[in-house]
Amino acid sequence: MLRNLQIPGKFAGIAFGLVAGSGAILPALTARSEIVSPSAVRLSHTSAPSWRVTTAEEDTQIWNYILNSPLGIAALNQLAIEGFISPICPKTFYINDEFGGFQFMLRVQCPDDRGISTAVGYREMRAIFNRFEGNIENFSIERVGDEMPPTIPLP
Repeated sequence: MLRNLQIPGKFAGIAFGLVAGSGAILPALTARSEIVSPSAVRLSHTSAPSWRVTTAEEDTQIWNYILNSPLGIAALNQLAIEGFISPICPKTFYINDEFGGFQFMLRVQCPDDRGISTAVGYREMRAIFNRFEGNIENFSIERVGDEMPPTIPLP
């Protein structure tokens, strides 16, 4: 099909570049992306004994992961939108030892109900992160309140 294609001289280089480059681009475009639902993320860490509070050194390392990752910033933005970034809301990190430290959680507890809806408030939000090497691969948000019990038991 391409043999009979006549391309004017000044466009021949562009056409060749597009055809040659498509060999590298097409696999990237056709590669299947995996979107992880929050329920799928939660299924992998439902036992309490594997979660523990982090050390001060681990806290520093986790903050670096979060602040140097677009997904980490996205999780912080979600917490901020719902009113959970506040000096009166203590923040605690937990790490899941079952996964070798590649899964961690930021738990934010507030003294009063918050959230984006006035109909349903909650006092706690949890951002659960999964990382590979130094990159956060995905995260999920869990909201905990009177009407929404936690799905992840913590020590």
